[in-house]
Amino acid sequence: MGFMKVLKWQFLPAVICFNLAYLISYIFPFWCFILIVSGLAQVMYGYYNSMSISPQGRGVLITGCDSGFGHQLAEKLHSMDFTVFAGCLDEKSYGALGLQSIGNETGRLHVIKLDVTSNEDVNKAREYVENHLPALGMWAVVNNAGRYIVGFLEWLAMEEYNKVAAVNLFGAIRVTKAFLPLIRKSRGRIVNVSSILGRIPDPFLGAYSITKFALEAYSDILRFEMIPFNVKVSMIEPGNFLAATNVLSGKEGLIAMANESWDKLDESIKKDYGKETFDRQLRIVEILMKLSERDSGSVISAMTDAVYREYPKNRYLEATLMDKAMAYCIQFLPTSWSDSLRLGFQKQLINLYR
Repeated sequence: MGFMKVLKWQFLPAVICFNLAYLISYIFPFWCFILIVSGLAQVMYGYYNSMSISPQGRGVLITGCDSGFGHQLAEKLHSMDFTVFAGCLDEKSYGALGLQSIGNETGRLHVIKLDVTSNEDVNKAREYVENHLPALGMWAVVNNAGRYIVGFLEWLAMEEYNKVAAVNLFGAIRVTKAFLPLIRKSRGRIVNVSSILGRIPDPFLGAYSITKFALEAYSDILRFEMIPFNVKVSMIEPGNFLAATNVLSGKEGLIAMANESWDKLDESIKKDYGKETFDRQLRIVEILMKLSERDSGSVISAMTDAVYREYPKNRYLEATLMDKAMAYCIQFLPTSWSDSLRLGFQKQLINLYR
């Protein structure tokens, strides 16, 4: 863990540049100069990224706080002295009750019933927030609520596409539209939780990927439109954190969801795809869940950074080095190459985890 912290230290590149410059100063003066300039640039970049706002008196709305990232972020921002409005689908859920107990002690954590697919819920949440705003107003909205569905695109009914899009895309848009006047007034920020699957599509999580691609486009356009108002828009792109979010209720929930999709299919479609194809794809998803990150600390840090820093990044890709490498390869390699790469990767996964 200590070694990893050193690798992630923001001034490490500057230290490396300065030391290399010293070592080659008598032999390669030109490259010594380049390294010194690079080191100074890294120092300035690190300082720039370390600037932050004061959280006291600023309100933050977070959706999807029943569990997972949203729940952890609500606790984290509350501990930093933000006033947190935690939107929960079920006010009586275990996570919501835990947050409510914290709020009862400090008065700075408010649990709100918030179904992002409901205009009524969003309007009531807006009214509640306006009546309980802290001194400096509404600072940030974090659109974290999300929904998954597994299965090949042909397998899914239109109702299932609509359910996923209603939360992942239109829910984020609905909440943003409702609270954007408050955010513009404070010159705050919007933080949208996307996914690495908003960069690279996944065959068995296709409906989810589609909504995340759309959310990325929405965020890019909104960021550009908010420049005149000095409102920042950031995207959080977690990698494989299926186990940490528990969004599919673990391995059993994933299998149940996949089997439900398979059982609904017409016999002709089952025959065309074959049960072996379904079993193979399900096995791949099970392996990916087994390999998924269980410590969501890096994602929570990125979400906190997007809310707290004076100059947040436009995108925070929080994934393993392997996931990042795969994402960049799929994005920038010729399509035929990236398709072959993915097929080979899937084959290797199955062979390694037989």
